[in-house]
Amino acid sequence: MPDLTISFDPGASLSRVFFTSGSGKPELLLMEPYTALIPRQSLLAYEEDAIGTSSPEDSAWLEYEGQCWGVGYICQKFYADLKLEQPKFESAIYKTLAVVGAIAQKKSLANGTTIRLGILFPYGEYSDRKLFSDSVAAALLNFRFRGEQRSFQLEDFVCRPEGFGLLSRGRSQTGNLAERKIAVVMIGYRNASILIMDRGVMTNGLTEDLGFHKLVKAVQRQVAGQKSLTLAAAICDAGSKINPKALAPLVRVQDPSLQSLEVSQIKTAIAQSREEYWLLLSSYLQNHIPSDIDEIIFAGGTSHYLRSDLNKLFRRPIKTFCDALEYLVEREFLSSRPKLGLDFRLTDNYGFFSYLCKTEKQVAVNV
Repeated sequence: MPDLTISFDPGASLSRVFFTSGSGKPELLLMEPYTALIPRQSLLAYEEDAIGTSSPEDSAWLEYEGQCWGVGYICQKFYADLKLEQPKFESAIYKTLAVVGAIAQKKSLANGTTIRLGILFPYGEYSDRKLFSDSVAAALLNFRFRGEQRSFQLEDFVCRPEGFGLLSRGRSQTGNLAERKIAVVMIGYRNASILIMDRGVMTNGLTEDLGFHKLVKAVQRQVAGQKSLTLAAAICDAGSKINPKALAPLVRVQDPSLQSLEVSQIKTAIAQSREEYWLLLSSYLQNHIPSDIDEIIFAGGTSHYLRSDLNKLFRRPIKTFCDALEYLVEREFLSSRPKLGLDFRLTDNYGFFSYLCKTEKQVAVNV
């Protein structure tokens, strides 16, 4: 059996990781989604200037093939972006090295530790799984994490499309999986994916660039100076009725007489952009979810944000928003953390983690 089991969802708004070492209790690790090439000297200076001790995941940087990469929170100290145009598997290599390096440092794991790695990719990038597997296996054998030489053995690799983890753990008790036609709809920050399962077999899937970032970018075109993830969080907090109190953190002007005007402008921009985004997204869903579907499972932060709209759009099929699984994740992993809407963003990966822990060791990557 591998020494370390990891399920990894390298989301565009957050890297989400469940892991267990040996027979230990499952744990949760979260990292910001950024990656950035950073000069080694700059990273060394950052470490020297640091006051106090930060967690490995918040100060993650690595050296691989002659380049130094910052991953996660540390990138905010340097220039970094979300690289949404880049294939997910490419940045996921560096994110995986950072995740493994951080876990190894937190748990004092020795070089030579064997790993079972599971990763979720959008269906549209699922065909990249073999290239990713080969690349990350080679990278794990020889890299440096925060200046320390590390080497780990990828003993087993399992890749599944986003939404897979919800099929076993997220469904309500509405019938046997082998007797139903189910659509798993994953709407995240980067993409919107649809996975079709017919009588227990994956028959179709597709991914489109229709994630929440479309709404965020539309708002940014109308209001100045807003950072993507800060704006995204405020839009979610404001809800469908766009509560202006939730927009207060976005205000940039100092003059009190102008602050209410700026909030009003942002609210108007969100309302207009939300309507445009919903028209695009709803058309995509209606055109690609079969009319004879028995059940739809919705997941991802954007699905939660648009819950009332999705309920109105699909009235006939049984709809599941994974409330029970959200409660389980919150109880087991988030009781001592700020919630920040994490429960519904973790369900798919937690379902996948449960799958990894229950199934026998397997090397094949086909569904």
